[in-house]
Amino acid sequence: MVAQKTVSGRNMLPRLVGFQLHLATMRTGQAARAALAEMATTPAKVTAMLYVLDHPGCDQTTLGRFLNIGRSAVMKLLNTMESRGHVERREGRDLRSNGLHVTPAGEDFLARALDVLERSDREATAALTKAEQEQLLHLLHKLQAAPAASPEASDTSLLTYP
Repeated sequence: MVAQKTVSGRNMLPRLVGFQLHLATMRTGQAARAALAEMATTPAKVTAMLYVLDHPGCDQTTLGRFLNIGRSAVMKLLNTMESRGHVERREGRDLRSNGLHVTPAGEDFLARALDVLERSDREATAALTKAEQEQLLHLLHKLQAAPAASPEASDTSLLTYP
């Protein structure tokens, strides 16, 4: 058993990869949300649109699974994007579902949003050299590709932040 005096947040937290990733995610996520606020959107909406762009005709259930959000949250997200003319619902694979598609206006919006996100990303990683940024991305991709420790951890859904 470890003596109480040797265990503290000051000596443990800096060594925990998951905690450090969480702090970095919070920092970069806040920067992304602030940058996208000028466009009245969020990282979740941009991610949802990118998923629909890459999977034209996907349904709400599939999108919700990818984003790891519930049906009502997906509906609210889609209603917002549809009211802005960025996404449209078309006839789906069966009578009970709609296929989702990014509109041309949505593609234009995405291009602008991605420019904003890339600028935010550059600012958030400015303390790293180009080689360090590439190494960080390589290591993050490697972590994501590693086998999951448990079946629950194998869920590859993205975005737990709004």
